[in-house]
Amino acid sequence: MRSKTARILFFAFLGTLFDGAELNLVGYPLSYLAESFHVSTIQIVQVATLQGFASIAGGILCGWLGDLFGRRWTYTGSVLAFGVAALLGGLAPNYFVFLLTRLLAGVGMGGLFGLSFSMFAECWKTRKRGMMGGSIQAMYFVGQILTEGVVYFCLVEFGEDRGWRTGYVLIGVTTLVIGAAAAVLLPESEQWRTYQRELKGGRVPEHLRRTKVPLLDVFRGGYARGTIVFMALATALFLTTNSLISYLSTFLIKVEKVPLGTASLIVLLGLVVTAITYPVTGILSDVLRRKWAFFASALFGVLGFGWLLSLVLSGSTKIGTDFWAYPTFWALMMCAGGSGGFGVLGIWMAEFFPTRVRSSGSNLSYYAGRGFGAGLFPLVALSLAGTVPLALALGIVGPVAGAALALLAPDKTGRRIEAIE
Repeated sequence: MRSKTARILFFAFLGTLFDGAELNLVGYPLSYLAESFHVSTIQIVQVATLQGFASIAGGILCGWLGDLFGRRWTYTGSVLAFGVAALLGGLAPNYFVFLLTRLLAGVGMGGLFGLSFSMFAECWKTRKRGMMGGSIQAMYFVGQILTEGVVYFCLVEFGEDRGWRTGYVLIGVTTLVIGAAAAVLLPESEQWRTYQRELKGGRVPEHLRRTKVPLLDVFRGGYARGTIVFMALATALFLTTNSLISYLSTFLIKVEKVPLGTASLIVLLGLVVTAITYPVTGILSDVLRRKWAFFASALFGVLGFGWLLSLVLSGSTKIGTDFWAYPTFWALMMCAGGSGGFGVLGIWMAEFFPTRVRSSGSNLSYYAGRGFGAGLFPLVALSLAGTVPLALALGIVGPVAGAALALLAPDKTGRRIEAIE
């Protein structure tokens, strides 16, 4: 049993790692993608937008498959889709083909969050899930750090066009290997197996039976309000993180003319700060409950983005190679730390939804948030702001909304999770 739990945790960690890695494949080399395909920056942002909407479709599809046919094979298919998309993206001859590969990545992306946290919640025996849940989600930013490292190394070694392409191919091949390993080594959830067995045997009470369309079930039986609020919470969090993901590199390199190496270091430090806040917020949630830990994290983000916005409006966002001497750097680090709510969101939702629709509910909520927050908002923000610095600072909308929404969300911190519930 311990071996099974260890393997499930291993792939849950990798699931969120690849989730972050895949998203950053557009954000980090954004300016180089635009140059390679001879398109504008906003057209590459549109790729991220469409990829975000594709992840909604993937979340619905993979959540449904995960609840009906099992966590294991749905997870494996999602990871393999990631790998194929990254590999083909690196070989794309033009903008249209590249866009198609990102749409495939978006669909594959839709499987990993809900499946990873469903598998974790269903195998973890203690009710103290916050720290481990936050650690799993922190791998999202480890994935972004690895993506940045790989792409940066390839850019330096092979130049701008060949560099990002080589990075895509390397990440794609590695992801395919992990997908193949999951097909062999990842155990199926025992909670899911038990539910399926009891359902087929006719021993599940009528009101606890899953329909053939689990997506509808998350809006029934008292779950509708929670589903809607969690969708809004996820959107708020993605507004917070993706203002940085979408615009920080471009702001540093193109606006402030910071050298690539220095800009990459600043981005890396922001990712490290965020990755640390996830398990910290998770630990806090076991003490204060999920909603209050989330609320505290959102308030920290309001302070960070408020400081950044004041610098932008006053024309004081200058930053140089000695970046630690500039207020802009510290404001950006506070912005990065303000997304710690992601450290509790996964387990918060996994505790709310029952086993029969846990994958569907978590996936729908999370990827709807990604579609609107990570996909639509960066494009709208740039259109409204007109400049990259102001678009970056408009990320303040995320933590403000998150703090308000946290007060409305249902909270079942530490509840016992059963196969039939």
